[in-house]
Parts: sequence; structure tokens; C-alpha cells
Amino acid sequence: MSKVNLNQIIGKRLKQIRLDRGLSLDKLAQLTEVSKPMLGQIERGESNPTVSTLWKIANGLKVPFTTFIEEEKPFIQKVSRQEIEPLIEETGVVQVYPLFPKEYQKPFEIFSLILEPGCNHESDPHAYGVEEYIFVEKGVMEIKIADEPFVIGEGEGIRFSAHFKHKYINKGEQDAIATMIIYYSV
Repeated sequence: MSKVNLNQIIGKRLKQIRLDRGLSLDKLAQLTEVSKPMLGQIERGESNPTVSTLWKIANGLKVPFTTFIEEEKPFIQKVSRQEIEPLIEETGVVQVYPLFPKEYQKPFEIFSLILEPGCNHESDPHAYGVEEYIFVEKGVMEIKIADEPFVIGEGEGIRFSAHFKHKYINKGEQDAIATMIIYYSV
């Protein structure tokens, strides 16, 4: 990697961190004890920052020194429903696979939901502002929201306020399989 490219990478990362945190160059200069003009030059890739300058910036932002020079890799997490232990309702006719459980500061979680034939599962209302998004992949699912029925077939979805009483019903002869996203308002 050439110096020019490294300077551009450092500058791009610094600017991204600053913007992600909502910091002005003035505030960044206060936090890091590096001058505003120098920070601007670093962000534009016009300056070759010294190791001590990068340490000041890293310490001021409370990030590892290598944040500015490591090769950035995308965060990827692959899941397989077959490898996840399902949560099973008492009668066994509802299986919930937590594909992507809720993480800190993420306002949603994603599940795979399997309703066996004959399922009639009532869900307790969630907190006010919580929404459910359900997309049926296989079979047909009836969802009753505040006692109003909605039939959702393969390739169809529904979104609703989940602070009302709701039921998941499978009147069909095969499993109904859906992807469910639960969104928690901030």
C-alpha cells in the first residue's frame, strides 16, 4: 500500500468516525489536542500524520490505534435455521427460530416462524410502539389483530402495531413458514 493510499485511508476513516459521532472539526480538535487545520488536512488525505499524532487522535476518540490503518472488512454473519435451537410453544405447534436476536442499539430482531397445521397461538400484546412485520414464505397464515382476521398467503406480508392482542393461526394442511421482524420504537 503506498503512502498516498494509506493517507487517504486514514483520512477517510477519521472523517467517518467524526461524522458518525456528530463531531465538528473544532470538537475533534478539543478531544484529540490536534489542531483543526491538521485534522482537516488528515481527513482530506493531504497530510502524512506522525505516529504520535495518530496516537493522540486514537486516544481522544477512544479507539484502537489500528482503527486508522487496518484493512476494513465488511461485517458478515451467516445463519442457518437448521443450526438454531427453536423456541417451542407448549403444544409444540409453534416453532420460533431466533435468526438475528436483538442486539444493543439495534431496534429490531428477526425470526423464522413455523406454524404447524392446526396452530392457533395467541401472543401477548407487546409494548406500545412495537411493530411486527411478517412475510409468509410457505403455506397460508391467518393473523388476528384485535380480533380482526387477515389471511396472508405465500409471497405476501403484513405489518401491524403489536401492542394489540394478536393470534397466529394455520388452518391449512401443511406448515406455514414465515419470516418475522419485530421492530422496537426508540
